[in-house]
Amino acid sequence: MLIEERLAKIQKIVNKQKSISMEALAEQVSVSKDTIRRDLIRLEKEGHLKRTHGGAISVQSEATIYDYAQRIVKHPKKKQAIAQKVWANIPKQASIFFDSSTTVEAAIRAMENSPIHAITNSLSHALLLAQMDQTKITVLPGQLHKQQLFLFGAETVAKVGEFAPDYTLLGVFALSEQGLFIHTEEEGQVKRRMIQQGKQVIALADQTKLNKTGLFKICELTEIDCLVTDTRPDEKFCEQLAQAGVTLIVADE
Repeated sequence: MLIEERLAKIQKIVNKQKSISMEALAEQVSVSKDTIRRDLIRLEKEGHLKRTHGGAISVQSEATIYDYAQRIVKHPKKKQAIAQKVWANIPKQASIFFDSSTTVEAAIRAMENSPIHAITNSLSHALLLAQMDQTKITVLPGQLHKQQLFLFGAETVAKVGEFAPDYTLLGVFALSEQGLFIHTEEEGQVKRRMIQQGKQVIALADQTKLNKTGLFKICELTEIDCLVTDTRPDEKFCEQLAQAGVTLIVADE
């Protein structure tokens, strides 16, 4: 097989499967891992795919990255619809991890003033929660990400491990059968620990985030308990959620 033919085949496989390991690519293309590694470097430089640790993802399936100021004004109606559904089954005295996502911020804005214990790594979320006089707030320590306004790092992750709240509320950059994704490892490590520590994990994601992948994988789909979204996904994705044991809550139903 000529080099150009092999590169075209690799690109086709990655686009079809959305994400794939180097081992699987090497097997499908019948070349060594070293050859695949060199090919992936070239294809990434040409903009055809994005390399990950141990493999590659399709640029066609990767969600678009925005900073916090941009994200907060993206799809406001979708976020509001999701936010209204979040609180139906959460007790007013619950303890909750709030991650740094803007969809979670919308959920906070929709929350009634209640005696919950809120634990967050987001400065903007903490300021919103501080307006509610009944709410107890714990702000996690760490290094400040100035553009995204969240705290991260080893100190943050370690502190998260000291809590075991009733719920973890988190937004995601992308969500698919392959798992939940975010675009930075710094934020992803904190989200991952929050998922591990929360007794019930609720992911909030509008339809633009579904069936997408990202750079850093937070967890498997089976590690969340519930997905709240604005519009019912396609039948195949609903089946994947059911197989993973994830309860689906749709805002427009």
